[in-house]
Amino acid sequence: MVKRKAFTLTEMMVTVAIMGILSTMGPTIFMNLHRFFLQHSARGEIQSEIRVIMDNMDRTIRQASVNSINVSQDSGQPPYSKIYFTTVDGRTITYKQNGRQLLEIVNGNTKTLSKNIYYLAFTYPKTDTNTVISISITLQKATFEGRTTALQMAITKVRIMN
Repeated sequence: MVKRKAFTLTEMMVTVAIMGILSTMGPTIFMNLHRFFLQHSARGEIQSEIRVIMDNMDRTIRQASVNSINVSQDSGQPPYSKIYFTTVDGRTITYKQNGRQLLEIVNGNTKTLSKNIYYLAFTYPKTDTNTVISISITLQKATFEGRTTALQMAITKVRIMN
């Protein structure tokens, strides 16, 4: 007589229950992992973008002639969201927020530095000196079907050398 190995009814029910739990939780776990990946990749993108922007602004504003700096705003834009100046080598440079864009205008040529701008402000941190300017910038990027966003904020002080 040959003994056959088989599963008991209890073992089959436990297996079906585990499979049911995994099949209901699987998509939720996958979606959460997908959202996590999108959030962190968007955060990494805007962190890199903000570093490049701040380095560019820092480098050019240092070259400004102190007496030529003017901080203002365009109509409908946040306060202090525009700076224009003349560098010691004669270039006229403007940085300004235009809706969700950060624009750099050099001698009339416009270049978009970012399409993710949320907030931009140029201020003088000390009222008794006009040789230091504070730049505050926040970038925002939608990550998952417009429901969540990644934000990155950076602040730096620039000492004008001329």
